Amino acid sequence: MGKRNRAALLPTNLPQLQNLIKRDPKSYREEFLQQLRHFESSLAIFELRPEELSIDFQELINFISQAPFVWLLSVSPCYPEETKDFPDKIIALLSKHYQILNPDLRRIMVQALVLLRNRELVSSTSLLSLFFTLFRCRDKQLRDTLYNHIVNDIKASNQKARNNKMNKTLQGFMYTMLTSAEGAAGTGSENAIAAKRSLDICIELYRKNIWNDAKTVNVIAHACFSPVTKIMVTAIQFFLGHNDDVEDSDDDDELPDIKALQHKQLVSKKTKAKQKHMDRMMATLKKKQKAKKKAETFNFSALHLLNDPQGFTEKLYKHLATSRERHEVQLMALNLISRIVGVHKLVVLGLYPFLQKKLQPTQKDVTQIIAITAQASHDLVPPDVLEPVIQTLANNFVTEHCSAEVMAAGLNGIREICSRSPLAMNATLLQDLTEYKNHRDKGVMMASRSLIGLFREINPELLKKKDRGRSAAMNMKTFRPTMYGETHNDMDLEDLQEASEDEEDQEGGWINVSDDEGDLNIKLSDDESGSEDEDGNKKPKQKRISANKERRMKKKGRLPGEDGEGEGEGEDGDQLQQQQQPAREESEAAKAKRLQQEAERKERLQMAQKLATTKILTPADFAKLEQLKLQRQADSKVNPQRSGGSGKRPAPTDADVGEGEVSLGSIIGPRKKAKQDYEARMDSIKAGREGREKFGSRKGKEERGSTTNKEKSKGKNFMMMAHKREVREKKKMSLRDKQIQLQAHIKKQKMRKK
Repeated sequence: MGKRNRAALLPTNLPQLQNLIKRDPKSYREEFLQQLRHFESSLAIFELRPEELSIDFQELINFISQAPFVWLLSVSPCYPEETKDFPDKIIALLSKHYQILNPDLRRIMVQALVLLRNRELVSSTSLLSLFFTLFRCRDKQLRDTLYNHIVNDIKASNQKARNNKMNKTLQGFMYTMLTSAEGAAGTGSENAIAAKRSLDICIELYRKNIWNDAKTVNVIAHACFSPVTKIMVTAIQFFLGHNDDVEDSDDDDELPDIKALQHKQLVSKKTKAKQKHMDRMMATLKKKQKAKKKAETFNFSALHLLNDPQGFTEKLYKHLATSRERHEVQLMALNLISRIVGVHKLVVLGLYPFLQKKLQPTQKDVTQIIAITAQASHDLVPPDVLEPVIQTLANNFVTEHCSAEVMAAGLNGIREICSRSPLAMNATLLQDLTEYKNHRDKGVMMASRSLIGLFREINPELLKKKDRGRSAAMNMKTFRPTMYGETHNDMDLEDLQEASEDEEDQEGGWINVSDDEGDLNIKLSDDESGSEDEDGNKKPKQKRISANKERRMKKKGRLPGEDGEGEGEGEDGDQLQQQQQPAREESEAAKAKRLQQEAERKERLQMAQKLATTKILTPADFAKLEQLKLQRQADSKVNPQRSGGSGKRPAPTDADVGEGEVSLGSIIGPRKKAKQDYEARMDSIKAGREGREKFGSRKGKEERGSTTNKEKSKGKNFMMMAHKREVREKKKMSLRDKQIQLQAHIKKQKMRKK
């Protein structure tokens, strides 16, 4: 009787029928087919009025999407032939009426399709194309579901091997979605919402190293020209390396408290369930710690995957110049343009006058604009284009009427530009800027001295003689400044020869001329060539006189050079000639050695050039070249004199700061604590008074620091109080007077309590 009643209730009790089908699919095949026919009839009725909510139709979709596809003994799904058209009907219904469907029913349909896709019963391409279209729905919860499924599905499809066919189809569809947003009326339009979600998926897949090819990067690059500000900002932030759309939740807050769990397991009863829970928590903790140890991935490499960097930069600059976006968005676009110009060494001549107009101390975010200007500078930009920019920085920032912070920012900005384009600086302006090396403010002083240190390495001829330093002065005769458009590939050619000959430890790649040649230059400048003043004019030749001799001559009242003593006559003159003789011999030997080294170097360069034009390099050769470059950089850091440097400040390179990026810290420089204004001082004073009692008299307060004289008298010895008038009168009081006094005391105490 119970089985008959259950059979009669099955057509209306779908959860019970679903449970029975999971247990025995074959026995309940007819009941399932009955529900399937009911679904088809309900579908025909629903298509007449798709905007209405049908609870029965919703339950049927949920039932059919789960019941027929229960895997029997993990071998094959149940009822595959009867339900092979079910996914296509749901996809067709969503494609046709997705805008007017009830939100709850639409989410049920999407969840049913996701369930079928997870069991690999629906093709990924047709389903994901539909899901991208559904991004146009104004349902945030639905869009989040679609976003998570699309990312996870594409990740699973490319996990074992790259599915290039699916990837190309979906990338083309995403490009279509981004193009459809170009005619969007605003950020809230349906096409704009769908395009923004499609862009987020592209960025997320690139960040996860699933779609890290050039096609994905160029699809994202197309979004930089979108009329929708939100889409454009997201694309620009991707190229700048920002991941603002990533979850902001802190993973540390979600980590389980392992110590508390271990203590709880120690003091409580041991069960298998508690042990399994502890194991899961430990596995979660290990996973989090392993994820933290992974190297952080940046999107700077995306700049190298652009198909046409020059065309992209010019188009973006034109779009920026004609747009009316707010200041923050324009600043981000300028930052991207300058980054691409610096990385690819492009020439966009209209960019520098545009930046020059914004180089004012009163300009908002002027520090970042200075950094952007430095990023857009490189050695292929014509010097006459960058020279007005440097002159503007000097005129507007490096003047006495500006504050110390402004002067330091201007000097640091000039230094960053000159480190990338040394030919943009002229000697007159440089010598004016170096006069701030003794400024009273430390930031200005350090900025000026860093500029001096830079030009000691790249072009010491522009500096005054007193600012060149010892190392630069020693290398002045062999130094030759680089002309515009000229590149020095001498070291690369030498490295090529070393790589081809497989001689990693050769000393020929570097020529150590720091000691002997330095001594030679100094002695020649003192003994033969004379010295120069600050204006570059040669002074008369003078013989060197020892400090001891000069001191003895001053004691005798004579000046150096009088009575023939300074000309080498007499006993001291003979000694000076004897000292100069081995110095001349030593200088001739050093000169011969230097000429021999130069001849060997020219011969090596000729051999390397011949090798570079006759041999085809293999990947192994390129690897050896990279290894030799790294070794050369390490040697220059350990022994800076080998590279001709001063040993105090290495030459700035793009590798030191990242992919063409100039940090704001290098522009601002070290800053001391600014003087507080009145509001800041008052806030500091109020913060120090917190938790402290208010200053003032403590009279009348209940918490007193001491007791009264009356209270103290109660604790004294009687013999100390016997002579007091109050004690003597108290002895003479009558019984009635004592009663009156006691009643008055009791009344007073009662009044005090009220």
